[in-house]
Amino acid sequence: MDMNALPHAVLTGDLIGSTELTAKEMEAARESLLAAIALFVGTEGELVVGQIEFFRGDTWQVLLHTPAKALRLALFLRARLRAETTTDTRISIGIGTVSEIHPHRISLSRGEAFILSGHALDGMTGYFDLTAALPDRAGPLASWLPVVMHLCSGLARNWTKRQAEITWHALMSKYTTHESIAEHLMPPVRKQTVTESLRGANWRALQEPIVEFEQTDWKYVLNRHEMDK
Repeated sequence: MDMNALPHAVLTGDLIGSTELTAKEMEAARESLLAAIALFVGTEGELVVGQIEFFRGDTWQVLLHTPAKALRLALFLRARLRAETTTDTRISIGIGTVSEIHPHRISLSRGEAFILSGHALDGMTGYFDLTAALPDRAGPLASWLPVVMHLCSGLARNWTKRQAEITWHALMSKYTTHESIAEHLMPPVRKQTVTESLRGANWRALQEPIVEFEQTDWKYVLNRHEMDK
């Protein structure tokens, strides 16, 4: 099977309030995103095609082999930025096929996943910082998925720096308990601090869509009419 015909996920984002950032703050945000991608890939596996690419000053894009970890990665990137820098990022997840991949310059790649992600980012209102888009053939899920992402956006919008720091650790699968998160923070904290911070960050509510996103058969979602024949 042509691997490009399988569902991919494209994350397109732009830095919030970028016109007010200094050159130093902008560079810190880019370095934070680069480091976050490297850390996530090192823990969760080789999910990213090529590298994250920055363009138009404040815009960036990442291509994933499969959509399963797209929501986890999106929240991870936002948490890292919120914990380490003075800014945040809007993110649009596009799920669909790709027709051409340029791993050394992802923005030159083509396909419906790229189109969906870009259009959804352009159409995002100021009420939300996270959205997603599916092709119409996905049926009712094409309407429901953006709604769920908007709810996730609301749950994550008011993270404090401490909550963001603890949440990005929780988003990594190697930290399976509150104790392990507490031990790996610098400096280490009490388990109760982790529990309270995750409660304030709406972690329990965010976990459910993350798990559902990862367990969804995206190939079936996008090809259900043909596969049900």
